[in-house]
Amino acid sequence: MQRMHLLRTASRAVRVVVLCLALPTADGWAQRPVSTVSSRVVDARTAEPLAGAHVHAAGRSAHTDADGRFVLQGIPDTAVVRIDRIGYRPIQRLASELGASVALAPEPVLLDGIVAEAPRPNALAAGTALTIGSVGEAELAAGAHTSVADALAGVEGVTVSRVGSWGSRLILRGLGGDRVAVMIDGIRVNAACAFGMDQGVAAIDPATVERIEILTGPGSALYGSGNIGGVVNVVTKRPAGEAAVTGEVRAGASTGVPGGTLGATVGVRRGAFDASIALDGSSYGDFRTPAGTVDGSSFRHATGDLVLGWTPEAAQRLTFRTQVYEGRDIGWPAMHGASIPSESRRSFALDYGAQLGRGVLDGFAARAYVQRLDHHMRVAMTMGGTMPMTSLTEQRSHSTTSGGRVQLRLLPLPGSHVDVGVEVTEWAAENSRWTRQSGGMGGTTEIAFRTWPGVSIVDAGLFGQGEIEIVDGVTATAGGRLDRVIRSADERETLRDWVGSGNAGLRLALPHGFGLRASVGYGYRIPNPTELYGLALKPDGFVYSGNPALDTETNRNIDFSLTYDHPRLSASATIFRNDLDGLITPILAPGDTIVGKPVRTYANLAESRLVGGSGSARWQATPALSFTGTIAYTRGEDSATGEALPGIPPLEGMLAARLEDDAGRWLEVEGIAAARQERVAAGAGEIPAAGYGVAHARAGFRLAGMNAIVGVDNLLDRAYRAHLDPAQLLRPGRSFYIKLTRRFGTEPGGPDAER
Repeated sequence: MQRMHLLRTASRAVRVVVLCLALPTADGWAQRPVSTVSSRVVDARTAEPLAGAHVHAAGRSAHTDADGRFVLQGIPDTAVVRIDRIGYRPIQRLASELGASVALAPEPVLLDGIVAEAPRPNALAAGTALTIGSVGEAELAAGAHTSVADALAGVEGVTVSRVGSWGSRLILRGLGGDRVAVMIDGIRVNAACAFGMDQGVAAIDPATVERIEILTGPGSALYGSGNIGGVVNVVTKRPAGEAAVTGEVRAGASTGVPGGTLGATVGVRRGAFDASIALDGSSYGDFRTPAGTVDGSSFRHATGDLVLGWTPEAAQRLTFRTQVYEGRDIGWPAMHGASIPSESRRSFALDYGAQLGRGVLDGFAARAYVQRLDHHMRVAMTMGGTMPMTSLTEQRSHSTTSGGRVQLRLLPLPGSHVDVGVEVTEWAAENSRWTRQSGGMGGTTEIAFRTWPGVSIVDAGLFGQGEIEIVDGVTATAGGRLDRVIRSADERETLRDWVGSGNAGLRLALPHGFGLRASVGYGYRIPNPTELYGLALKPDGFVYSGNPALDTETNRNIDFSLTYDHPRLSASATIFRNDLDGLITPILAPGDTIVGKPVRTYANLAESRLVGGSGSARWQATPALSFTGTIAYTRGEDSATGEALPGIPPLEGMLAARLEDDAGRWLEVEGIAAARQERVAAGAGEIPAAGYGVAHARAGFRLAGMNAIVGVDNLLDRAYRAHLDPAQLLRPGRSFYIKLTRRFGTEPGGPDAER
């Protein structure tokens, strides 16, 4: 009987879904006259035809041919037609308003983002078939996030390890740290702390972010070392609108993590010159869990961003940018007694882009940059017993990442484009630690380590990445890269190595809105300064000693994605297998001691494997009601022993429902859950983690000329931790928050108006 009841329930659910999908499209939700839409896309400056422009309307899409022409069948007259092309400003027009030709204004590409054709907006993975995704400003503003990583919780394939209010870590398909390349406006962020406490996305206020772009899988052909797991690019806000003066003021406050943030962006424009400045500051106290307040979890920080631009003509752009981040009194409850008294990031970048729009050479972009991170860490510990001993460790370190990149976009054949270029990056780092121990039987002793002894890692590479449409709806992609890597340190032998990487794939546009992507990619990761030359006493009682003979870590990733795109329903499902060769991991050095402490060094594992799958969907059930969801699973193991790899997330998922009216008011309820994780790396100290489910609620509306968002995170005040969180650390309990934003200098109702 129970089985029959379940079958009847499932049957009714299927009928409801089928009925909803059979309803008219979202364009007015009523039957509209349909017709054939055709036009010709040209350069607004030269009137030359633009091949390869992407045209999308009512769930259908096409590309312009060599003469710039396109045809879309069965499009309602009221449908919005969007036309995009790399290097040009996208436009949207009603189908009934398209003329014989459509002119696109040049907008040169800069290297803070490389535009990609994708079902969802993204500025990574140009010319690849890799899995891509993007988190926009609306999603970032919706939650009470104290770190950029927290804003990505629930995104397909992304896991967040929370180590406090500051500094949450990103895991892509089971890989994080140096295996995920983190960039801010296209500038690589390397660690300044020998133990990786300063994760790249920690040194930026989420209030300053416009969107976050995510590439999963090796994208080394374009982005070099460190993306065996993927690439994350944080794009900061720009002033909206074309008025002489534009800007935004913003403020937020929360209770579960008590404190708030305040900031503003102002932009000015005069002729060919423009400038903008953004200033933001945050202060948060110790966060609260259902079990009590977590001591030592507070922090303060401030950021500044100055951009100066010159646009002598629409097709050229020169930009100078400087960013400053200052963090103070940063608590680190994940490590007992640890704190970060100060951390700073300063970067300078000069970018140039030119969009030619005709001939084989379609565009040109160049960049030079330098970025320095300074880090100060303190760890105070007391070990009990009959003879208690106290230990105080101080660490001061810095790293400087500098380099340059030149990139050309070529159009060798109709329906194709190729990016080729050269990139040089240097990661220079120094780190010193002092540990003073007193008490016990030994009196007072002081141990000093020069953890990073003047390290320099240079990576110079030639790269190419492109695609070509073989036949209508079938696009082949391929890329390759060859790097010369030079590793050196004070009083150490200089080592040189050649590293090759690349990828290949197919994108297929199938009938009825379906699509298929398949790719294989080869990536690499250069060992970091700690793994190569480090010498440090960690709080776990081991001395960690580097191994200059480490090989570069490499991998092979294969994935397949099936997508469906409809005005009412979009969905994707991905499966992948990632084989890592030479995985770098710490091992015990038997019989070896330094100052009486056992020693761990670093070695290459022969081979490890990650397999899994993920999926996402969005259903517009009615004009006002929509549902979104994601799910992901990853399994990792040492291929030789079958034992679990550490830091692998369990089965996780997210489901959200959203109501929105014509006035832009909305209400959203979101649930995030994870299954119990019992497959853990016990040898690395992991313990099983309980499953959990947590709910959030939020709403957005207009208030006294401002956009307002109010919400409650952890609505049910659940006590929980995620699998990758420190075992003793719970997530924040119920937290009420409010965010207010007001923009000025934008046209009411225009594309740049307040959202």
